[in-house]
Amino acid sequence: MTAETSVSSDSPTLRRRRFVAWMGAAMGSVASLPSQAAAEIFISDTHSHSTMALRDPRCLRCELQAADVTLMSWALVADGPFIQRLPSGAMQVNLKATPEQFREAFQRMLASMQRRIERENLRLVRTAQDVDRALAGELHIVLSTEGAQYLGGDAAFVDAVYGLGVRQIGLGHFVEGDLLDIRTEAPKLGGLSPLGREVIRRCNALGIVVDLAHATDQAVAHALEVSTQPMLWSHSAIARQPTDWRSRGNQVMSIGLPNALELAKRGGVIGMWPSRFNFDNQQAYVSGLQEAIAMVGEDHVAFGTDMHGLAPASTMIDNYSGLRDIVNRMLAANMPESTVRKVAGENYARLLKAVFLERQVS
Repeated sequence: MTAETSVSSDSPTLRRRRFVAWMGAAMGSVASLPSQAAAEIFISDTHSHSTMALRDPRCLRCELQAADVTLMSWALVADGPFIQRLPSGAMQVNLKATPEQFREAFQRMLASMQRRIERENLRLVRTAQDVDRALAGELHIVLSTEGAQYLGGDAAFVDAVYGLGVRQIGLGHFVEGDLLDIRTEAPKLGGLSPLGREVIRRCNALGIVVDLAHATDQAVAHALEVSTQPMLWSHSAIARQPTDWRSRGNQVMSIGLPNALELAKRGGVIGMWPSRFNFDNQQAYVSGLQEAIAMVGEDHVAFGTDMHGLAPASTMIDNYSGLRDIVNRMLAANMPESTVRKVAGENYARLLKAVFLERQVS
């Protein structure tokens, strides 16, 4: 039995034992909390790139199970091969790729993810029943993409992507596309393009969650007009004041409050990003979660880590034991356990189920 398969059991008893052992070794956690109570709060993550590097030796299943993460959106970065992070932290587009190059990169990266999924015997979320299994403590992965340039201007390709197991699509990232304007470039499409509208409608019909992270406020407003299903803002924060591509700091990445309120009103969820751009430390992140709850309600806030999407110096959480620590800190801050459960896992699960159950294509 290999190191990767030796922890494949999802039994609650084994999970609690693993957690108690992990709590004793974890550094910086809130150790005064009852470990069993914390262990039984399962964790979801709306956006992760964990162990996505081709030669990453770590066991993804091991790390997730050790922290009782049972639902994780694993996001392929569609424009990743064509961008580079500069020393300043800014993103630079290295190549204006063709639709064929984007499609080839998508297929290559997806094949790599599928190999790890098979190697570690990971289960994919495909149906609402799979989400229920995750809520009951059985580890499941939501196959996702960040950016959708691989569609190549063809909304019908969404059907093929669904057939490959993808259940969450981020419409934009750092390379400009033809679906919507992105927050880090001057707008050119006037928000959401006609093709973007068509893609959202197709995602609604198939049962694919639409992720609006990186979209401009105008594009988000247009998407909210088009979609018949609740949508996701998978990672960042909520900006009380309007921002655009000229804004300084990480506020440019945050969803505006009016759109956040409307997204929540329609059943959507906002994944809060534990980056050092937004928060100085773990306790500040907990305060940020509380502030977000105060703005949009406890049913519409979740964890959106962007795990391994940033340089280590830019994030306060670089493995999932850190997210378990956040759950402990939320409980220690006297947040109601029912609220902690929603933010930690249930809200994202509810969104997935709502979209899946409205699938219109047999």
